[in-house]
Amino acid sequence: MQFPIYKYYSKLYVVAKVVLAITRHKKRLRKVKYISMRLGRDVFAYPPLAKADLKSLGIPDIQLLDSEVDDSKLEARNIKYLHGRMIHITVGNETFSSTLYDELQTLIDWLGYGACESEKEEFLGRAALLKNELEPIAHYLFDTQVKERIFQFFVNFKDIKQSADPYHDKRRNLTRLGNESSKQFKDSIMEILRKPRELEEIVQLTKVNESNARRWLLKLESQGIITKTRKRMGIGRPKNIYYLSHRLQLPSNSNDNGTGSEQH
Repeated sequence: MQFPIYKYYSKLYVVAKVVLAITRHKKRLRKVKYISMRLGRDVFAYPPLAKADLKSLGIPDIQLLDSEVDDSKLEARNIKYLHGRMIHITVGNETFSSTLYDELQTLIDWLGYGACESEKEEFLGRAALLKNELEPIAHYLFDTQVKERIFQFFVNFKDIKQSADPYHDKRRNLTRLGNESSKQFKDSIMEILRKPRELEEIVQLTKVNESNARRWLLKLESQGIITKTRKRMGIGRPKNIYYLSHRLQLPSNSNDNGTGSEQH
């Protein structure tokens, strides 16, 4: 039986199957691990696999109906859920936090453009950490594109671990692509850091993922191209301020009243 109100959507949008739970006993629905989306006062959409769990709750007035809902709404709900869960990542001596969604996007992008030999250990470590965080929850998401990307990530990670030479397969020159992306970021940084910048500014100006920006900034710092200092700004943790190292200060900065060469 299809819930009538959603017949219209199937003609206009990409739709995904759901099971609708209609009940006044909303608090008892919290016992179900599956993600949900509220559609009305007493109407909630769940992934189809949640149907058995919903039945097992024994709610006296519950109605369970197979239906379809606009896929973009479900995708947004999945993404919001993944944005609400944090993961803590350690790279070298730096530890930072990211959302599960942002880290997933970072590692998928990383798979796309490749990783050089020196990055292999970091990639595999971060991928293993993300896999451990995602595996317990992935099955409980709505069946949308982001869920497909998660399970494809699991497959790719398994293939890489089992491959003797994971970053140089015949399908693509991953090292070359990785170097090109890294070089583009480096070229942008040489212009952007004519004056000191916070990470948020760098992310906004380069339009790269925050996790990618952190990783590449760490690499440029290890190469002596940039340096950073920590500056406290009101309440909270101090922020990193990035700038070009002394030996790379551009000639034009010498007439900027110290703007580009001023150290904190």
